[in-house]
Amino acid sequence: MRLHHVNVIVGAGRSDAVAPFYELLGLVRLAKPNNQAGAWFDLPDGRTQLHVSERPGSPHPDQHFALTVDDLDGLVAALTGAGHPWRTLPEMYGARRGVTADPAGNAVELVQAVGPFA
Repeated sequence: MRLHHVNVIVGAGRSDAVAPFYELLGLVRLAKPNNQAGAWFDLPDGRTQLHVSERPGSPHPDQHFALTVDDLDGLVAALTGAGHPWRTLPEMYGARRGVTADPAGNAVELVQAVGPFA
């Protein structure tokens, strides 16, 4: 068993505004198979996707998903250089990690790929 996709919610008309954030993380935008609003992305593994759906409401502050990355420092520099927030979290199992958010407020945890997170 493996994870196929994660779906995050953005407000109506916000998909194009959040797409550059996910592309900065290294995700590749895909053509959606239907004409509903939103955006789909492939993660670098080519097997897992992120779906962005336009719906009313806002994300819960504890809602998030996590991505393992090889170069946390480089990605944090790119994120903060593009004006995205960054908050370092305590290490877990020896892995460095922190959290950012897309322009719609969806939290994304980034974990340096070591130990059980690799």
